[in-house]
Amino acid sequence: MVPWPIRTVVIPPPIRASIESHVATHHPNEAGGFLGCRRQGRRLRATRHIPIANESTIPERRFETTVDDRVPPPPRVFYHSHTSPESISGLTRIDKRSIPEPFALVIFAPRGEALSYRGFKRGLLEWRELRVEADTGRRLARL
Repeated sequence: MVPWPIRTVVIPPPIRASIESHVATHHPNEAGGFLGCRRQGRRLRATRHIPIANESTIPERRFETTVDDRVPPPPRVFYHSHTSPESISGLTRIDKRSIPEPFALVIFAPRGEALSYRGFKRGLLEWRELRVEADTGRRLARL
């Protein structure tokens, strides 16, 4: 039996607060890490937030890291922030080529405050957008 495809990432308030604190603390550099998740039907529910250091030589424009034993087992979601006002709120061409994970979350935070959450999953040929919501089923802000 093939499981139903993932359509939504659910981020409970305490995990969202932890992500937003991490993004704000490292602004204007991009911040990132992983969300450990539990599958619930067509949803991935974040259960843990694991911030990871940005190892990029241009951290205000790119997030790069080494995947090591800090990374939770699948299912998991890789996340990073876009902090430049000129950057887009979704995946860039570089993101699409360099993110090795099947699920990604981009937090658009040009002034350090999260303005947009956009989730993505790797398809056969292209990334597809996922809904990102709070516990209440309300969609988180998306630009």
